[in-house]
Amino acid sequence: MQAKDIMTTHVVSIGPAVGIRHAVAVMMQNKVSGLPVVDNGGRVCGMITEGDLLMRKEIRFPSRSIRASEIDLERYISSNGWCVADVMSQDVIVARPDSEVSDIAESLQAHRIKRLPIIENGRLVGIVSRRDILGLIIDAQTAPLPKGDESIRLAVRTRLRSDLGITPQKVQVTVKNGQVTLDGNVESELKQKAVRTLVESLGLGAYRDRLQITRLTGTEMD
Repeated sequence: MQAKDIMTTHVVSIGPAVGIRHAVAVMMQNKVSGLPVVDNGGRVCGMITEGDLLMRKEIRFPSRSIRASEIDLERYISSNGWCVADVMSQDVIVARPDSEVSDIAESLQAHRIKRLPIIENGRLVGIVSRRDILGLIIDAQTAPLPKGDESIRLAVRTRLRSDLGITPQKVQVTVKNGQVTLDGNVESELKQKAVRTLVESLGLGAYRDRLQITRLTGTEMD
């Protein structure tokens, strides 16, 4: 899945010379929490978000008198400047239409941002937000459930190895009349919970968890 498959192509943007009040009005009218800032050539030169506006002079209490040496000039400009260029973030993280959605999701998480402009030939062609990505969860196709006890057993064993690195020697899987039973040893309650999560994700219903927790000694962990 790539950015072009889920991005919003009708992107509401704003220019750097636009007044702050107008920028806020555009956000509220379009029910968005951030806007790409685009110059006259159609190139993204910044982003302005709700977070950038939280310290504005219009909504904060007057500060005490401070010495000139204590003034944070960049913060002063963003709090008092009249136009978008004074407030916007200039270090914009972008992606291409062929960027993988998984990579975009990692960028959103790592940089604690809510949206990523999509750029092609230097110009804004779309935007991908957290909400666009979350929509994939709803639209995801459920994998068909295996049928027959032996097929179920093999499916669980395969996923235990591929997802959690648990071999059949550590955890034994038996299935009778569709009910899964797990026997063996895991290193922690967390690993046991991960195993339960894996089985439940297969949609197999209730199962018998007979796993024992055997914590590794210092020698075994080296």
